[in-house]
Amino acid sequence: MFSDPLLGRPARWASILGWATLAGVEFGLIGPFGSYAANPFARIIYWTALFWVGSLLLWPCLVAAIRLGPRKGFPPVFSGIALVLIGCVPLAAIGALETWLFWPSHAARMRTLDWYGLTIVVALPAIAALAWLELRNVRKQELAEPRADRDSVPLPDHMLKAALCLQMEDHYVRIHLKDRSLLHFAVMREAVKALEARDGAQVHRSWWVARDAVQGWYREDRALTLILVNGLRVPVARNRVAILRQAGWLAEERQAA
Repeated sequence: MFSDPLLGRPARWASILGWATLAGVEFGLIGPFGSYAANPFARIIYWTALFWVGSLLLWPCLVAAIRLGPRKGFPPVFSGIALVLIGCVPLAAIGALETWLFWPSHAARMRTLDWYGLTIVVALPAIAALAWLELRNVRKQELAEPRADRDSVPLPDHMLKAALCLQMEDHYVRIHLKDRSLLHFAVMREAVKALEARDGAQVHRSWWVARDAVQGWYREDRALTLILVNGLRVPVARNRVAILRQAGWLAEERQAA
């Protein structure tokens, strides 16, 4: 996990904590949720410390949701919100403790659910804004870095079992299903390796096809194309034609007119 560009790099944490400091100073100057009556210096320390702790707790939760959620079939937004809400439980407890240290009179008027509710009100928009900023930076870095130097996200097992074919698109792999297609950040060779148990072949540098997904084929000049059951046309590299023919993929009765 420490090689994860979203989590493990010192520069990433420096950026995250820098944004947390900026938010803490801004909240300290504004003084929301009854903190304005306190000393401005105390307010800045209070809010900055709280944003730092929140970043250290919630950012790993968000990264885990982004990395692990799709592998289990959950949308990143759903898994992200779920894990952040769970992470808000200890954050609310820390916020309550900090408020008792800074403003015990104000803390005495708060109930348990009040702490959790206020934590969510502050944390969800803050972590959403942080995610937008940091993921945009990560995307820029990914486009600038060589492909081999970047980590990929393993494709969900249930999608691999149902895939008709895989298509490489830049730094992503598109999974073609019968009625739709999905794009995942992954390395093509790793995705193909994960499909070793299925009867299929990489028919082109950018394409892997399941054998039972092939409905027919046709040749135009010297180019050979497979026709899949969902109507998709997949090109076959010239150096793969003989291999497919030998494996029985190109039976004459399946040739399209």
